[in-house]
Amino acid sequence: MSRQGSAAVNQQTRPLPPKVEGFPLIGALPGLLKDRFDFLEAARRKHGDMYTLDLGFSRAIILTHPRHVQHVMVDHQKNYSKNGPMWDSMRTFLGNGLPVSEGEYWKRQRRLVQPAFHHQRLMALTDSMVEVIDEHLRRWEGAARTGEPFDIAQAFAGITMDVLVRTMFGSGLADEDLKRAAREVTYIIDYMLFGMMTHNLPEWAPVPGRARYREAIRTVEEILFRVIDQGRKGGAEDNLLTLMLNMVDAESGERMTDAQIRDEAVGFFVAGFETTSVSLAWAFHLLTQHPEAARRLREEVDGVLGQRAPVFADLRQLLYSRNVFQEALRLYSPSYWIARQTVEEDELDGFRIPAGSTMGVFSYLVHRNPAIWEEPLRFDPDRFTPERSEGRHKQAWLPFGAGTRTCIGKEFSLMEGQLILSRVAQRFEVSAIPGREAKLHIGLSMRAKDGVWLRLKAR
Repeated sequence: MSRQGSAAVNQQTRPLPPKVEGFPLIGALPGLLKDRFDFLEAARRKHGDMYTLDLGFSRAIILTHPRHVQHVMVDHQKNYSKNGPMWDSMRTFLGNGLPVSEGEYWKRQRRLVQPAFHHQRLMALTDSMVEVIDEHLRRWEGAARTGEPFDIAQAFAGITMDVLVRTMFGSGLADEDLKRAAREVTYIIDYMLFGMMTHNLPEWAPVPGRARYREAIRTVEEILFRVIDQGRKGGAEDNLLTLMLNMVDAESGERMTDAQIRDEAVGFFVAGFETTSVSLAWAFHLLTQHPEAARRLREEVDGVLGQRAPVFADLRQLLYSRNVFQEALRLYSPSYWIARQTVEEDELDGFRIPAGSTMGVFSYLVHRNPAIWEEPLRFDPDRFTPERSEGRHKQAWLPFGAGTRTCIGKEFSLMEGQLILSRVAQRFEVSAIPGREAKLHIGLSMRAKDGVWLRLKAR
């Protein structure tokens, strides 16, 4: 037998990843729907870092260790595509923008858009970000005076969307449009998980929520196209929209079409709003549970900033605020799982991975893997200090993805989160409301169910 034939036989004799026990026809779906992350964590303790989940209508191989992330999303990324129901469902809204495109088309679009996120451009955006943040924080003062319950999750959604629209598209939005856009994008993101499971059903099938989903897309597009039109007329030079309109690809000599601009704008609109606002809400929930961390955050901003507004250079000294934001992203990463589909048969951890397998990289479980993180359930911003980060696997923290497909807006989001955390800590103290503990809502992202309610007190 040839060496190639022998290798093929050896590959076929490798075992498949262990399968979680389930029921006929419906597999492990009941346990997953009932206990969600507790179910997945229990399966890891029993079966190891890698296991197969039978969902009745499909199967997924669950990955929970940084070495799996390295294999699938870095070392062998070409063998793991963005195909399958999840990505097909997302494309109904995102078109073929950067979050979902692949191959040479993705490379071209990334090359065109990358200059918008260079270090020098982010530096220039700081003053605009702080101006928007301060406008919104002035509206918080009434709640601080009365001590009434305040939904900081909804408030952050308004701030991050306004920051995104003004810095990326060169135009503002009225409060009502901001609220509408946030509401519709939230519905779209929540529906996508259900849409993934029902995507292949025929058009005539009465799928609950499908009509509402399409209406939400139309609403967001109407608002977004209005913003784009205002940006065109404004003629501003320093925003993402102008860059996309004027950029010529050095290799092909082509410009982006209106359809391509629409797809990329929608991707930034959703990702730039969701990741930062959700993570900030969880960060302040955690700070109300850990008063010592809240005290340290206030002391840092007082020492670095006093009463003045932050500038870009201050970010290098506001280290604890960045660590708080990173730790919130670890514990409550909005993008808690990343799907890929195997192109050709592969091997990982000694197990056979058949072609066409759905791979679920669960960042939620990677971020809480006790083999990587000491006391993984504990809120501990200091774990992101250089001393304690030394030697940690590069893929142990992946709220923005990994490898070449790391989110292009990662540094934008981290900078925005750091600025908002610091500015809020300068002006307000926050406290929990007894009986109104934030609870997880699991959709396509991981936001708090019914918001994050707390009390504000002006400093």
